[in-house]
Amino acid sequence: MSSITEAKAAIASLDGSDLGGRELRVKFSADMVTGRKNAEALNTAPKKDIVFESPHKVYVGNLAWSVRPEDLREHFSQFGTVVSTRVLYDRKRGKNRVYGFLSFSSADELKAAMETSGSVFHGRTLLVREVINREEQ
Repeated sequence: MSSITEAKAAIASLDGSDLGGRELRVKFSADMVTGRKNAEALNTAPKKDIVFESPHKVYVGNLAWSVRPEDLREHFSQFGTVVSTRVLYDRKRGKNRVYGFLSFSSADELKAAMETSGSVFHGRTLLVREVINREEQ
């Protein structure tokens, strides 16, 4: 949820409802962790940025180690609105992996971005592929 008001509305409408013959229990995560309401935790801003992704998503491979999400956003924004960018990070090695994901606001923007597959970015030949959502198949 994007606000405490939306979360309270979701709890009010879903808690105790039936899903597939089972009763749903919907509570704030602070309630589940401590077993009691933690008003301070419920009214604070989320600690992590929420990433919204669209269904128009691409995989970008063969990235240089130094590429950051901002670099990808800047490069691919020429094809339209970039909703989200993510470069995966390898905690074990302490550096970026050589691939990432981008979401666009429309299918046309996604198609334009896919045409960059084979172009050079930060000294590396990009591999750009559409991400197929397996849930839709």
